[in-house]
Amino acid sequence: YFVNNLDYINNMNLKNLSYELDVNHFIDKPHFIKMNNFIKREECHNCFDSDSLLIVPHSVDWREKNAVTQVKNQGNCGSCWSFSTTGSIEGIHAIKTGKLINASEQQLIDCSSSYGNKGCQGGLMDNAFKYVINNGLCSEIEYPYQGFSDMCQSNQCRSVVQINDYSDIEPNNEKMLMRAVAQQPISVAIQANLTSFRFYKRGVYQDPQCGDQLDHGVLIVGYGTDILQDLDYWIVKNSWTSNWGDEGYIKILRNYEKYGGDSSGMCGIAIQPSFPIIN
Repeated sequence: YFVNNLDYINNMNLKNLSYELDVNHFIDKPHFIKMNNFIKREECHNCFDSDSLLIVPHSVDWREKNAVTQVKNQGNCGSCWSFSTTGSIEGIHAIKTGKLINASEQQLIDCSSSYGNKGCQGGLMDNAFKYVINNGLCSEIEYPYQGFSDMCQSNQCRSVVQINDYSDIEPNNEKMLMRAVAQQPISVAIQANLTSFRFYKRGVYQDPQCGDQLDHGVLIVGYGTDILQDLDYWIVKNSWTSNWGDEGYIKILRNYEKYGGDSSGMCGIAIQPSFPIIN
Protein backbone atom coordinates (compact mmCIF):
# COMPACT_ATOMS: atom_id res chain seq x y z
CA TYR A 1 0.00 0.00 0.00
CA PHE A 2 2.80 2.35 0.95
CA VAL A 3 4.52 2.17 -2.44
CA ASN A 4 1.30 2.46 -4.45
CA ASN A 5 0.14 5.43 -2.41
CA LEU A 6 3.53 7.11 -2.64
CA ASP A 7 3.52 6.67 -6.44
CA TYR A 8 0.04 8.16 -6.59
CA ILE A 9 1.08 11.20 -4.52
CA ASN A 10 4.22 11.83 -6.61
CA ASN A 11 2.38 11.42 -9.91
CA MET A 12 -0.40 13.78 -8.85
CA ASN A 13 2.07 16.43 -7.69
CA LEU A 14 3.82 16.31 -11.09
CA LYS A 15 0.56 17.46 -12.71
CA ASN A 16 0.91 20.94 -11.24
CA LEU A 17 -2.65 21.03 -9.89
CA SER A 18 -4.18 23.78 -7.76
CA TYR A 19 -3.36 21.68 -4.68
CA GLU A 20 -0.58 19.41 -3.42
CA LEU A 21 -0.63 15.97 -1.86
CA ASP A 22 1.73 14.58 0.78
CA VAL A 23 2.36 11.50 2.87
CA ASN A 24 0.23 11.28 6.02
CA HIS A 25 -0.88 8.64 8.52
CA PHE A 26 -3.09 6.96 5.89
CA ILE A 27 -0.10 6.10 3.68
CA ASP A 28 0.18 2.42 4.66
CA LYS A 29 -3.52 1.76 5.19
CA PRO A 30 -5.33 -0.36 2.58
CA HIS A 31 -8.55 1.57 3.03
CA PHE A 32 -9.96 4.61 4.60
CA ILE A 33 -11.39 5.74 7.82
CA LYS A 34 -14.96 4.53 8.30
CA MET A 35 -17.24 6.67 6.15
CA ASN A 36 -20.89 7.57 6.55
CA ASN A 37 -23.60 7.11 4.03
CA PHE A 38 -25.61 10.30 4.31
CA ILE A 39 -29.29 9.99 3.58
CA LYS A 40 -30.39 12.88 1.40
CA ARG A 41 -32.75 15.25 3.19
CA GLU A 42 -36.43 15.15 2.29
CA GLU A 43 -37.13 18.79 3.10
CA CYS A 44 -35.37 21.99 4.05
CA HIS A 45 -36.16 22.53 7.76
CA ASN A 46 -36.55 26.18 8.77
CA CYS A 47 -34.92 26.93 5.44
CA PHE A 48 -32.28 29.65 5.66
CA ASP A 49 -33.07 32.36 3.17
CA SER A 50 -30.97 35.40 3.82
CA ASP A 51 -31.71 38.88 2.59
CA SER A 52 -30.06 39.15 -0.82
CA LEU A 53 -29.26 42.81 -0.14
CA LEU A 54 -27.08 41.80 2.80
CA ILE A 55 -23.47 42.72 2.11
CA VAL A 56 -21.17 39.86 3.06
CA PRO A 57 -17.40 40.21 3.47
CA HIS A 58 -15.05 38.97 0.74
CA SER A 59 -13.41 36.62 3.19
CA VAL A 60 -14.25 35.18 6.61
CA ASP A 61 -12.22 32.99 8.96
CA TRP A 62 -13.93 32.10 12.25
CA ARG A 63 -10.65 30.73 13.62
CA GLU A 64 -9.44 34.33 13.86
CA LYS A 65 -12.50 35.22 15.96
CA ASN A 66 -11.94 32.46 18.53
CA ALA A 67 -15.02 30.51 17.42
CA VAL A 68 -13.29 27.26 16.38
CA THR A 69 -11.79 24.63 18.72
CA GLN A 70 -8.62 22.66 18.00
CA VAL A 71 -8.71 19.96 15.32
CA LYS A 72 -9.93 16.67 16.79
CA ASN A 73 -9.54 12.99 15.90
CA GLN A 74 -12.50 10.71 15.20
CA GLY A 75 -10.23 7.65 15.00
CA ASN A 76 -11.71 4.49 13.47
CA CYS A 77 -15.28 5.39 14.41
CA GLY A 78 -17.70 6.65 11.72
CA SER A 79 -18.58 9.60 13.93
CA CYS A 80 -17.68 12.50 11.61
CA TRP A 81 -21.30 13.70 11.90
CA SER A 82 -20.83 14.26 15.65
CA PHE A 83 -17.68 16.35 15.10
CA SER A 84 -19.43 18.42 12.46
CA THR A 85 -22.28 18.98 14.93
CA THR A 86 -20.11 19.96 17.91
CA GLY A 87 -18.08 22.25 15.64
CA SER A 88 -21.05 24.31 14.53
CA ILE A 89 -22.48 24.35 18.09
CA GLU A 90 -19.13 25.42 19.57
CA GLY A 91 -18.99 28.14 16.92
CA ILE A 92 -22.37 29.77 17.54
CA HIS A 93 -21.96 29.42 21.32
CA ALA A 94 -18.61 31.26 21.12
CA ILE A 95 -20.08 33.97 18.88
CA LYS A 96 -23.03 34.50 21.25
CA THR A 97 -21.22 34.24 24.61
CA GLY A 98 -17.56 35.00 23.89
CA LYS A 99 -16.66 31.64 25.45
CA LEU A 100 -15.16 28.84 23.35
CA ILE A 101 -15.96 25.44 24.83
CA ASN A 102 -15.21 21.90 23.68
CA ALA A 103 -18.52 20.07 23.36
CA SER A 104 -18.87 16.29 23.69
CA GLU A 105 -18.98 14.18 20.52
CA GLN A 106 -19.16 11.03 22.63
CA GLN A 107 -22.46 12.13 24.17
CA LEU A 108 -23.95 12.42 20.68
CA ILE A 109 -22.57 9.01 19.71
CA ASP A 110 -23.91 7.30 22.85
CA CYS A 111 -27.16 9.16 23.43
CA SER A 112 -28.78 10.29 20.17
CA SER A 113 -29.75 6.94 18.63
CA SER A 114 -33.45 7.55 19.32
CA TYR A 115 -33.11 10.58 17.01
CA GLY A 116 -31.96 8.35 14.13
CA ASN A 117 -28.19 8.38 14.63
CA LYS A 118 -26.15 5.18 14.65
CA GLY A 119 -23.07 6.01 16.71
CA CYS A 120 -19.91 4.85 14.94
CA GLN A 121 -22.01 3.55 12.04
CA GLY A 122 -22.97 7.06 11.00
CA GLY A 123 -25.51 9.76 11.63
CA LEU A 124 -26.84 13.13 10.54
CA MET A 125 -26.02 16.55 11.91
CA ASP A 126 -29.72 17.55 11.80
CA ASN A 127 -30.61 14.55 13.99
CA ALA A 128 -27.86 15.53 16.41
CA PHE A 129 -29.17 19.12 16.55
CA LYS A 130 -32.62 17.75 17.46
CA TYR A 131 -31.04 15.78 20.30
CA VAL A 132 -29.20 18.86 21.63
CA ILE A 133 -32.33 21.04 21.42
CA ASN A 134 -34.02 18.63 23.84
CA ASN A 135 -31.07 17.60 26.00
CA GLY A 136 -28.29 20.17 25.82
CA LEU A 137 -24.69 19.03 25.48
CA CYS A 138 -21.97 18.38 28.05
CA SER A 139 -18.32 19.38 27.73
CA GLU A 140 -15.70 17.10 26.25
CA ILE A 141 -13.86 17.16 29.58
CA GLU A 142 -16.87 15.76 31.45
CA TYR A 143 -17.89 13.34 28.69
CA PRO A 144 -14.63 12.50 26.87
CA TYR A 145 -14.27 10.95 23.44
CA GLN A 146 -13.64 7.19 23.27
CA GLY A 147 -14.05 6.41 19.59
CA PHE A 148 -16.58 3.61 20.06
CA SER A 149 -20.29 3.48 20.91
CA ASP A 150 -21.11 3.00 24.58
CA MET A 151 -23.99 3.33 27.05
CA CYS A 152 -25.41 6.85 27.35
CA GLN A 153 -23.98 8.59 30.42
CA SER A 154 -25.47 12.04 29.98
CA ASN A 155 -26.89 11.92 33.53
CA GLN A 156 -23.29 11.92 34.80
CA CYS A 157 -22.46 15.34 33.36
CA ARG A 158 -23.99 18.79 33.20
CA SER A 159 -24.99 20.51 30.01
CA VAL A 160 -22.75 23.46 29.09
CA VAL A 161 -24.50 24.54 25.89
CA GLN A 162 -28.13 24.78 24.76
CA ILE A 163 -29.48 25.43 21.28
CA ASN A 164 -33.03 26.53 20.43
CA ASP A 165 -33.42 25.34 16.86
CA TYR A 166 -31.53 24.63 13.67
CA SER A 167 -31.77 25.68 10.04
CA ASP A 168 -31.08 23.85 6.84
CA ILE A 169 -29.68 26.00 4.05
CA GLU A 170 -31.34 25.98 0.66
CA PRO A 171 -29.59 23.13 -1.18
CA ASN A 172 -27.33 23.65 -4.20
CA ASN A 173 -26.85 27.35 -3.59
CA GLU A 174 -23.27 28.34 -2.79
CA LYS A 175 -24.16 32.03 -2.58
CA MET A 176 -26.70 31.29 0.16
CA LEU A 177 -24.14 29.07 1.87
CA MET A 178 -21.64 31.93 1.80
CA ARG A 179 -24.17 34.23 3.49
CA ALA A 180 -24.65 31.65 6.22
CA VAL A 181 -20.89 31.13 6.74
CA ALA A 182 -20.52 34.91 7.09
CA GLN A 183 -22.69 34.56 10.24
CA GLN A 184 -21.26 31.40 11.84
CA PRO A 185 -19.46 28.08 11.15
CA ILE A 186 -21.67 25.68 9.16
CA SER A 187 -22.06 21.89 9.22
CA VAL A 188 -21.85 20.24 5.79
CA ALA A 189 -21.75 16.75 4.30
CA ILE A 190 -19.26 16.09 1.51
CA GLN A 191 -17.83 13.25 -0.54
CA ALA A 192 -14.40 12.50 0.91
CA ASN A 193 -13.57 8.94 -0.15
CA LEU A 194 -11.16 9.85 -2.95
CA THR A 195 -7.44 9.15 -2.75
CA SER A 196 -6.74 12.75 -3.77
CA PHE A 197 -8.72 13.91 -0.72
CA ARG A 198 -7.05 11.40 1.57
CA PHE A 199 -3.54 12.75 0.89
CA TYR A 200 -4.41 16.45 0.51
CA LYS A 201 -1.76 18.75 1.98
CA ARG A 202 -2.25 22.34 0.79
CA GLY A 203 -3.75 24.50 -1.94
CA VAL A 204 -7.31 24.69 -3.31
CA TYR A 205 -8.73 21.19 -3.62
CA GLN A 206 -10.70 20.31 -6.73
CA ASP A 207 -11.19 16.89 -8.25
CA PRO A 208 -13.87 16.35 -10.93
CA GLN A 209 -14.40 12.87 -9.44
CA CYS A 210 -15.47 14.45 -6.15
CA GLY A 211 -19.22 14.62 -6.55
CA ASP A 212 -22.43 14.09 -4.61
CA GLN A 213 -21.80 10.72 -2.89
CA LEU A 214 -21.98 12.31 0.54
CA ASP A 215 -20.06 10.21 3.04
CA HIS A 216 -18.38 12.60 5.47
CA GLY A 217 -19.49 15.36 7.86
CA VAL A 218 -17.20 18.39 8.23
CA LEU A 219 -17.34 22.06 9.23
CA ILE A 220 -16.98 25.16 7.06
CA VAL A 221 -15.19 27.77 9.19
CA GLY A 222 -14.71 30.42 6.54
CA TYR A 223 -14.06 31.26 2.90
CA GLY A 224 -11.74 33.33 0.78
CA THR A 225 -9.98 33.61 -2.58
CA ASP A 226 -6.53 32.41 -3.58
CA ILE A 227 -5.36 35.51 -5.43
CA LEU A 228 -2.40 33.84 -7.18
CA GLN A 229 -4.53 31.03 -8.61
CA ASP A 230 -7.68 33.16 -8.89
CA LEU A 231 -9.71 30.44 -7.15
CA ASP A 232 -12.45 30.91 -4.56
CA TYR A 233 -12.41 28.41 -1.69
CA TRP A 234 -14.14 27.24 1.48
CA ILE A 235 -12.03 26.72 4.62
CA VAL A 236 -13.09 23.32 5.96
CA LYS A 237 -12.21 21.78 9.32
CA ASN A 238 -11.81 18.00 9.28
CA SER A 239 -11.66 15.46 12.16
CA TRP A 240 -8.67 13.36 11.03
CA THR A 241 -6.08 14.99 13.38
CA SER A 242 -3.95 18.07 12.71
CA ASN A 243 -1.42 15.81 10.92
CA TRP A 244 -3.85 15.50 8.02
CA GLY A 245 -4.09 18.21 5.35
CA ASP A 246 -3.15 21.78 6.17
CA GLU A 247 -2.92 21.37 9.96
CA GLY A 248 -6.24 19.53 9.91
CA TYR A 249 -7.93 21.81 7.38
CA ILE A 250 -8.63 21.73 3.66
CA LYS A 251 -9.47 24.51 1.22
CA ILE A 252 -12.21 23.22 -1.10
CA LEU A 253 -13.03 25.02 -4.35
CA ARG A 254 -15.94 27.46 -3.87
CA ASN A 255 -18.39 28.77 -6.50
CA TYR A 256 -17.98 25.56 -8.48
CA GLU A 257 -20.43 26.70 -11.18
CA LYS A 258 -18.14 29.62 -11.99
CA TYR A 259 -15.43 27.08 -12.85
CA GLY A 260 -17.69 24.85 -14.95
CA GLY A 261 -19.03 22.58 -12.21
CA ASP A 262 -22.57 22.04 -11.02
CA SER A 263 -24.66 23.76 -8.34
CA SER A 264 -24.10 21.02 -5.75
CA GLY A 265 -20.59 22.40 -5.23
CA MET A 266 -17.21 20.67 -5.24
CA CYS A 267 -17.57 17.35 -3.37
CA GLY A 268 -21.30 18.11 -2.92
CA ILE A 269 -20.55 20.71 -0.24
CA ALA A 270 -23.73 22.70 -0.99
CA ILE A 271 -26.17 19.77 -0.98
CA GLN A 272 -27.22 19.76 2.66
CA PRO A 273 -25.63 22.38 4.86
CA SER A 274 -27.18 23.20 8.23
CA PHE A 275 -26.46 25.14 11.41
CA PRO A 276 -27.67 25.41 15.01
CA ILE A 277 -29.50 28.46 16.34
CA ILE A 278 -29.08 30.05 19.76
CA ASN A 279 -31.61 32.80 20.43
